[in-house]
Amino acid sequence: MKKFFVYLMAVVTMAVCSVSAFAQNTLVATLTHGDEIRMFYGTNALQQACSAATHGDVINLSGGKFQSTKITKAVAVRGTGIHDANPTYIVNDFEVEIPANVTEKLSFEGCRITNRITIKGTLSNAYFLKNYLSWVYVSPSNATMDNGMFVNCDIYQMNLYGQSTAQIINSYVQQFSNSGKLACFVNCVVNCSGYARNCERSQFVNCILYNVDKYSTFPATSTAMNCVDVSGYKNAFDNMSLKENCSYAGMDIFQKSNVWKDLTDEAKAKYLGIDGTPVGKFGGMIPYNMTPSYPQITKMNVAAKTTADGKLSVEIGVSAAQ
Repeated sequence: MKKFFVYLMAVVTMAVCSVSAFAQNTLVATLTHGDEIRMFYGTNALQQACSAATHGDVINLSGGKFQSTKITKAVAVRGTGIHDANPTYIVNDFEVEIPANVTEKLSFEGCRITNRITIKGTLSNAYFLKNYLSWVYVSPSNATMDNGMFVNCDIYQMNLYGQSTAQIINSYVQQFSNSGKLACFVNCVVNCSGYARNCERSQFVNCILYNVDKYSTFPATSTAMNCVDVSGYKNAFDNMSLKENCSYAGMDIFQKSNVWKDLTDEAKAKYLGIDGTPVGKFGGMIPYNMTPSYPQITKMNVAAKTTADGKLSVEIGVSAAQ
């Protein structure tokens, strides 16, 4: 009962912050540490919350633009969602460098991260869910991303080096290069931007590939299973060491020929992944959906005054991804 009460109070507190932030454009970072809740305000609120946090804490951000900060603690950073009416932005380049012996997991969800994230040291089991990521860069100087997980993300550039391993699931990826150990794409839409040759040691499963250049196809160290290439040159899979049940198609497999949209009904029936669902980001076990997984305040009505017996009426509407 105590935990439920604390959670309810936290929801009400965050609801008040959300309403305040929307109405007054106030930036709020809410730091949750066990049963303790602290508030930080302004463009540097994220930095202040990270400074006060310990590994395993949760930082909820209101909508608006927050200045980035170097991340040295394994915290869970939660935004309002990238398609929210008032999205959470984290602006300017920043570094992530968490001690290798930390067992807690760094995670970001529901944030628009508009500049470069540079990974330093060894980052293990980091989890990025439902984010817009401008650039994820593993420093080539003694840095490793170990089992990085990216789910339901829009990624505009990613560069892996060293012994890095990553899984990218039900996401859109625009530009990617891998000099690391292994990158696995499952049910993704991958824009190769004419540089497919840079995808060393990359596995593609149930993916849609496009912009594979006529003179730059995937290297022999990459593999593909149940994938479709819509680039037009019909050479994407030629040099791969393993290619099973792969095919070519035109851009018209998409609704209105737009890779941001779902497949046409005809394509959904024709191009299937290993699990029997359509290839691409809307198929698979975790279909592309940018609604945050945690509760979001959609409505809040607070009575102007208490009732005769001292009670205050509060009506809260909450939504979350299914």
